[in-house]
Amino acid sequence: MPRWLPRALCLVLVLVLALPATAPTVHAEGRDGEGSSAGTALKQLSSPVLEVRRDATQRLVALLPDVRPAVIKALRTSSWSVQVQLLEVLGQDGSDEALKALITHLVRADEAQAVRIRRTLLLDREASTRLLASWRVDPKAFMAVGGGRGTARLEALVQLLRRAEIEARFLSRKSKTGSTGYYKGQYDLLKGEGLEPGYRELALSVVTGIAIDRAIRTPGHYRSGVYRFLRPHYVDEWEFRSMALNAVAELCTSENVRVVEELERERLRLLLKRETLKERFEDARFRYDWDSKELDDARLDWEDSLGAYLDQLACLYLIQPERFDGEVRLFIAQLQQRRGSTPRFASSLVAALQIRCGWYQDAIRSYGNAMVRGSKAFGYYNQACAYASWSQMVGLSASQKRQKLDSALQCLQLSVHYGWSDIGWMNEDRDLDPIRAERRTVYDSLVKTIKLKYDLK
Repeated sequence: MPRWLPRALCLVLVLVLALPATAPTVHAEGRDGEGSSAGTALKQLSSPVLEVRRDATQRLVALLPDVRPAVIKALRTSSWSVQVQLLEVLGQDGSDEALKALITHLVRADEAQAVRIRRTLLLDREASTRLLASWRVDPKAFMAVGGGRGTARLEALVQLLRRAEIEARFLSRKSKTGSTGYYKGQYDLLKGEGLEPGYRELALSVVTGIAIDRAIRTPGHYRSGVYRFLRPHYVDEWEFRSMALNAVAELCTSENVRVVEELERERLRLLLKRETLKERFEDARFRYDWDSKELDDARLDWEDSLGAYLDQLACLYLIQPERFDGEVRLFIAQLQQRRGSTPRFASSLVAALQIRCGWYQDAIRSYGNAMVRGSKAFGYYNQACAYASWSQMVGLSASQKRQKLDSALQCLQLSVHYGWSDIGWMNEDRDLDPIRAERRTVYDSLVKTIKLKYDLK
């Protein structure tokens, strides 16, 4: 026997004894060796290669529900990086057992992990929807799972889920074609009809926070209106706040005194900002050539501030028209002076404010002025919306309503003639409901014309 052989055998024995226990295997029965495949997938969740981990996660999802017991068991003992992927698997399971495991894990984890678990559940729209539905069916039973200290965590989770759901509903009002205009009733889904009490008030709190960029702290270190990881990349901050102000105008009443005062403080802040940018623009007119970049940037900044102020003022007027009527008329008079801004831009702002306030006759005239140098398709479309909304006002005779509807349809036809192509927004726009109700055949023919002209499906 070679002299080195006994030492080698001893070394092998030591290595065998030092090996870690075998990773938990899955005893799920299935065809084509599913149990073995699931066991391999569980091991691969700790791979340093991202693609391997993703593939393993998807294979576990595909093997549900057979692998559910093994996934729940592994969740209790795995590292955080593996737990994140196991949570994703359980989130897509959707069974009562999986949801209970998710909640139980949230309750048992330390605070740092609890924050991450809440974020993971928010990102998983299917899991968050199911958890929220489970809470709505039986809130007491849902909270009882936490027991003592864990109840606070579940309350924090529910609060975040509700706020995230509100913001998701709010964002769904952005047209699939990318438009973010406004029509009456656009945010009715935030009123919470058929849902739990207090939904409207919470929705108002969320959209107000977005509108004035207010950080409302909630358990878990997240802020209402700042779910940036849930927000589509194509929604910019100004657009987001403009949409929120439209939602606030629908949800808020004059009884919501605190909200109104917060909006008024923000209006005054925007007024000061607007005047500061106006002075900067006036200074640039003397310092730079008319076609210089510096002058153009100063003008655009000032015009953006006018648009932001308009949204804020329109929101306040719709809540308390008597209080803010004078401010609206003063702002319109200032815009009509057109000092520094282009006539088309000023007319567009005036028209946008007038139609929001329900001053349809004035809005129609202003959109006509804006069309002199601006888009005829856009101008005629908004005139159609104004005429259609005007036709529904109380006090009009039947012949007057018919006349307004005829004018609305004529403007809509001209809009299509001059290039209006956004049928996605057009079909959603409830301002046009009177046309669809009374002139459905003609409306459908216009939609067909747009589809044929632009090869749309």
